[in-house]
Amino acid sequence: MTGMDESLLPQKSRITIFNKLVICRFCSNDVFIPYEVIVNVEQPGIGVHHVRYAAICQYCGEVKHFGDPSYYDAEKGNYIWALNQFLLSVKKYRVKILFYVGKRKQDKKTIFINKLMQDFGAEIENVKEFKEEVLLQIRFSDLNDIQTNKIRIMSCAKRLNIYVKELTIK
Repeated sequence: MTGMDESLLPQKSRITIFNKLVICRFCSNDVFIPYEVIVNVEQPGIGVHHVRYAAICQYCGEVKHFGDPSYYDAEKGNYIWALNQFLLSVKKYRVKILFYVGKRKQDKKTIFINKLMQDFGAEIENVKEFKEEVLLQIRFSDLNDIQTNKIRIMSCAKRLNIYVKELTIK
């Protein structure tokens, strides 16, 4: 999207101001959901309002506040658009995880599945339990690529001391 004459849409996107990407100062990521914020810029009761934006980082939750610095260039006779929004497509993934839990570690299985559901917003398709192994099939939607999601799943398993034998993401 370029040369916007309308408000930013409240959807996951990358935002640029004068073609410079907006980056989160805490986690250095660039995926935000922008929202319009109406601010009273004068003394209360006068009724002069100004539109600004609050964009929420989709990785750490930091809120970035900014205005629209677009302006009319009288010398050239045209309007200079500052804000651009690039909407991101959300990918759908199906994941198959075969992991080892041991004989007395059934609590870890439940904690691991709950953590995946919480972190990824995953839906469980199937859970099959063998002697000391569990085959878990889930699906979720995410902006990240396959490799990033593999790293996130493996990191979650490692924190819970779960040994993942096989991990397939399609």
